[in-house]
Amino acid sequence: MHTFIRKAVLSCLAVGLAQSVAAQAVCDGEVVFQCATEAEVREQITVCAQDESFSLVRHTLETGEPYYDTQLIAEAANTWFSWQEGDDLRVELGFWSTDLNEPVTLHASLPWDDMEEAVAEDGPTDMWLQSAHWRQDVEQTLCQPQTVYADTEALWEPLEARGPIGLFFSQDVVVPEPNAVGVAEVMPLPTGEGLPVYANARPNAATPVWWRLFEGDTVDVIARKGDFIAVAIPTNGVTSCLIRPDQLYAPYHGPCATGWFDGAFLDRVQ
Repeated sequence: MHTFIRKAVLSCLAVGLAQSVAAQAVCDGEVVFQCATEAEVREQITVCAQDESFSLVRHTLETGEPYYDTQLIAEAANTWFSWQEGDDLRVELGFWSTDLNEPVTLHASLPWDDMEEAVAEDGPTDMWLQSAHWRQDVEQTLCQPQTVYADTEALWEPLEARGPIGLFFSQDVVVPEPNAVGVAEVMPLPTGEGLPVYANARPNAATPVWWRLFEGDTVDVIARKGDFIAVAIPTNGVTSCLIRPDQLYAPYHGPCATGWFDGAFLDRVQ
């Protein structure tokens, strides 16, 4: 499980090869992450936190021309978020691009002081954008390490409204019922790229997709809405999504993440 408690962390980290990095405010709210890319046409990537959401702006440094026609927004209550402490701190924050119709995940790797439970002042720093994170062939936009700015303290206020892990993917409340609970296998699919697990049961082109299932995958099913089935996805080291009797007829609160999959491609096996 990720740690979502407020931490007494270093409020601002700016690591460079020989200089500090200051953040520029190019979006509304408080700047959380910022960096410049390594591409020939250099771009700046900025993530801001405001109220209960995050926004991501990507623009050319020379001209200010935006990369995304529509600013990327992530609702803190149900977007993809990962905080993993080890030899370093790894943070992931998921956005949805309505222009490209795909998820865009910001990844940050920051030096971590495990004794102090805080971001360390010195150490290697990396940041990049990745899309889409479920594919083997991913597209990455890398930042120059010496340009990385991170204010991890600014992450927590928007995330205070975040619910339990079972609601992280699904924007709809999932209520397990006996006639829907079981195990299903993904049937042959139209393409080898898999099919999306949507954030709600009424998907359109702008509906976030944070996971994909592939032919032969076995998945726990817990509810149905029309043609779509709510599936439970084990994450963060969870190995089983079995529904207990006391979880029936009440909103599902994990430990597994949830989303909605086209029921036409699921074969009930249990």
